[in-house]
Amino acid sequence: MLAIVQEVLALESQLVNFRSDLNYCSIFYRQGGLKSNSPPIVFLHGWGISTEPYQELLKLLADRHTSIAPDLPSFARSSYSKLIPDYESYAKFLLAFLDALNLQQIHLVGHSFGGGIAIALAALAPDKVSSIVLLDSTGIPAESLLGVVPRRAIEMTAQLFLPKLKLKLVDIPQVFSYNLLFNTGNLIQTLLLSLRADLKPLLPKIKAPCLLLWSEKDLTVPLTAAREMAATIPDSQLVTVEEGCHEWGLWYPEKLTSIMLDFIDRVERTEK
Repeated sequence: MLAIVQEVLALESQLVNFRSDLNYCSIFYRQGGLKSNSPPIVFLHGWGISTEPYQELLKLLADRHTSIAPDLPSFARSSYSKLIPDYESYAKFLLAFLDALNLQQIHLVGHSFGGGIAIALAALAPDKVSSIVLLDSTGIPAESLLGVVPRRAIEMTAQLFLPKLKLKLVDIPQVFSYNLLFNTGNLIQTLLLSLRADLKPLLPKIKAPCLLLWSEKDLTVPLTAAREMAATIPDSQLVTVEEGCHEWGLWYPEKLTSIMLDFIDRVERTEK
């Protein structure tokens, strides 16, 4: 009997590919996890890539929760031919996606550019968001492109010495190259949004409990941005880790999921 239960749990935590056809675009997404009465975790990936590099992280989340991870509109398999102008437009795409899946409540997680979308979505539809986790999120404008580029170069070099060589040298470059070739306009547009868009006016509108989870070594979106967000989002807490750089969760998914799931569990216990 124990072996059968373990096999069922293993199957439930596997990620299955789906597609949701909206009126104006198709959203590719991965879903896994045990069916429960708890709101699912919806994970929004970072700039330039897709859900592909996050598979280990998503499988760990699916061990404990129903988890849904879409390729953002116009990235990878979520095709969309027009230019998407701002974070709010991305948030409206995601709201239509959530409605298509008949999701009334979610735990929202966003990494980097996905964090900026999560901020916009939580401010636009606060009743849908039970909690929000911002992982090294965009939303506070960078001082300049010239300032970010050398810091990013240092960070990417440093990350070569971190675990998971295939992820760095194959998986991420492969999906980024695809987006660069087939999604050039929105790749550039989202880079500009990541650097320039000011989401500070939206931060006080976030009503859900918020965890800001940051690497102390993040050079792309420095810790000063996290502190500014934490000071403005009403019900928020900032947790920092020593592990490496802006994409630290990809290299250390066990630590990331442990912190996130502890936070989500506390929120759900409080709501009961």
